[in-house]
Amino acid sequence: KKRQTIKAMASPTTAAPKREKDPKKRVVITGMGLVSVFGSDIDTFYNKLLEGESGISLIDRFDASSLPVRFGGQIRDFSTKGYIDEKNDRHLDDCLKYCLVSGKRALEDANLGYEVLKNLIRV
Repeated sequence: KKRQTIKAMASPTTAAPKREKDPKKRVVITGMGLVSVFGSDIDTFYNKLLEGESGISLIDRFDASSLPVRFGGQIRDFSTKGYIDEKNDRHLDDCLKYCLVSGKRALEDANLGYEVLKNLIRV
């Protein structure tokens, strides 16, 4: 079977949003971080999206045999090492771990590590 590739394209009925002119309402993206079914590398994630690859597979993190759906997007090979200490790692929900790690990676990507943020807070 040949895999069908899905191409993303803009909707012809939706106009692009107008540029915000009020500087207090502008948002600037300075760094990116993510945790996904394709891993935590931004370039790999983006390339797999463009290729139309699916991150959906059979659920194997727990017994799903009694559930009506047995497939989903599972995050694999995830590590909090270097981002969350061991004590908190044991007590935090997976969702919170994903948020904390991806947020810290976004700060690193923006070159806003701990030392920079610590100096900014000293106002």
